[in-house]
Amino acid sequence: MIENHITKSELDKKIIQLFEYRLFPELIRLGQPSEKEFNGCWQNLLSLQASIYYLDAHLEAHWNTDNEVLEWHWNHMIQHLALFGIAQSESQKYLNHIKKYEKHELELRKGKMPMRLDMEYFYYYKSCDVKLLRRLIYETYNLSSTCGSLAEWRYYDLITEVNDDVDDLMEDLDFYNGNRFLLSILTKGKLNTKNEFDVFIHNIKSKAEERVKQARGKYKDYIYKMTVQRVGETLLHMDKRLQELNLDELHNSKIGKVVFVNQ
Repeated sequence: MIENHITKSELDKKIIQLFEYRLFPELIRLGQPSEKEFNGCWQNLLSLQASIYYLDAHLEAHWNTDNEVLEWHWNHMIQHLALFGIAQSESQKYLNHIKKYEKHELELRKGKMPMRLDMEYFYYYKSCDVKLLRRLIYETYNLSSTCGSLAEWRYYDLITEVNDDVDDLMEDLDFYNGNRFLLSILTKGKLNTKNEFDVFIHNIKSKAEERVKQARGKYKDYIYKMTVQRVGETLLHMDKRLQELNLDELHNSKIGKVVFVNQ
């Protein structure tokens, strides 16, 4: 059921990079686990994230998805969610954002592009896996009492998800992937895309500044500081990507051909 283009060693590397970029190691350490507990939690998070990526790999590899394969992946995720003590009857409450993400990806097949959606709404659901794993870390170590609400991470998650789309631009060309940055370039052009993303990214920074004033968590200033840092990194990364971009390569890609057929 796992797609042929997935290599376990490369996937493990990708997941660890994701975890480090999302500051998961620091967050787990705040729970003061023993080394054995840390390693156990880390391995469970790795396994759950891999099961989510396997679902995503099927969605991005097949225009005509297989419902039986999708169901297998959902059951696989539920099994790995159980590692955190989540009963199957409760799994829907934890996985509903991933279901919304899957819906957005499947709607590409109907010609429904992500650009029709509000950007903050779209990236909120696109960061569904990160929010799920952070929620599990919070619940495992009862971090809400010291770190405040999970909502304090909202703008950090948004900017890092935008950065992922920018970073994955070339990688996503030959897959059916709802990379909004890529799809926007294909449909609106480089300049309009740059302008739209510039406004959105600066808006993330402004909202993060307002959020930190109201936040109560012990690490609110650190979260804000890292959000601002990611904003700067993403703006630079986006400009570099756009300068290097070969539009012919985009238009001739698998996703490019699909986009223009559905326009």
